[in-house]
Amino acid sequence: MTSEGPSRGARTVFAAALAIYVAAAAWLLWRTAILEPYSDMFDWLDRYWALRDGGRLGAYLWAPHNVHHLVWTFAILAGDIRLFGASSALFLAAGAGCLAATAALLAWMAAKAAEPRLRLPAAGAAAALSAMGCHVLDASADINTTYLHALVFAVAAVALAEARPRGWPLTAILCAAAAGLGNGAGLAVWPALVAGAALRRDRRWAIAVAVAGLAFGLVYLIGEPARPLGVFTAGRWLAAGQLFLTYLGLPWSRGLDPFGWVLGAAALCASAWALWRSAQTAEWPRRAAVGLIVFSLGTAALAAGGRGGLIRPDQPPMRYAVFLIPLQVGLLIAALPALSWAWRSRPRAMDAALIALSALMLIHQALMADYAVRTADGVRQALAAFHAGRQTPAMLTRIYPDLAKARSIDERLRREGLYQRELRP
Repeated sequence: MTSEGPSRGARTVFAAALAIYVAAAAWLLWRTAILEPYSDMFDWLDRYWALRDGGRLGAYLWAPHNVHHLVWTFAILAGDIRLFGASSALFLAAGAGCLAATAALLAWMAAKAAEPRLRLPAAGAAAALSAMGCHVLDASADINTTYLHALVFAVAAVALAEARPRGWPLTAILCAAAAGLGNGAGLAVWPALVAGAALRRDRRWAIAVAVAGLAFGLVYLIGEPARPLGVFTAGRWLAAGQLFLTYLGLPWSRGLDPFGWVLGAAALCASAWALWRSAQTAEWPRRAAVGLIVFSLGTAALAAGGRGGLIRPDQPPMRYAVFLIPLQVGLLIAALPALSWAWRSRPRAMDAALIALSALMLIHQALMADYAVRTADGVRQALAAFHAGRQTPAMLTRIYPDLAKARSIDERLRREGLYQRELRP
């Protein structure tokens, strides 16, 4: 055993635990997959049928859905119906691919930021944060994949802007724009790129990103209906603030109701420390933590501003949790120097801590898997009741607010033989 990093035994235990953890995520992708339409997808199908009946492709792809321009989602929907027989195979492949690519990018960035003998724990921890059971639900349900479409491009934009491979300026800007075409939360990548440029004192790149982001933001407004600004009363400001903090604590803050905001406040303080810490280094892998953290903070601000006062501030949807993965990995990257020092100072204690972390990872994934399975089964049960002709208050939120319209669309799907299969009974 050396004093520079984990012993061979500790690394072996961690690697084995990580393999089981990732295998559980892959199993959950199959176990929780819901391939039949519900919720927003009924609106998406209406839009597709309008295109098929002579509508314009540009309007089909660009017209906003709940203020978001879901270009990648509508392209996948059309491709899934026309190329894969309306099986949701393309949705599932795209969702799983985006989550896997995000995990791989973040694991690579964490490994680059770590000292050689800490690369396995750093990369493995980043991958584990990305592959939590609750995050798999964003890949296994068609209506949730929009978040992953935004996330993967945002992380890629930050990685490109910091690593700077050949052709990085154009590809980073294209990835940033692509994030916004996945989901409106992807717009938070622009301030993340500006923050990274400011940290490097790269004035030219900061101006280029700011101009590109402003131009893209103006383009994003095209087609958006005029909406009156709501009145931000003291109560709504308080609700928005609580939502902001509870959001930052996802996914764990949902289990601390109504005190999830406390965990979010701790995450905010840790983020401030990590941003200050990362500003002290000239090495790009550790500087990348800035862009990752600022992106997640930006999505929290967008959620608080757009949903504050409209949803329970102590119950942000769990599907938003994927946008906190960059923040969590950014905190990990910022903490790596301290972990490296600890391993040099107390190698045996840190080996024991890594083995304990391996066990904790598996327990945590088991709990998240239980949550994911129960959530997916709840949706399946609601769909079964819906198809059986029953009507319950829960269907208005889980299935669709207008059940008569949903039944009409469901009947048309049956007549046309669309979306009638599942991966498992």
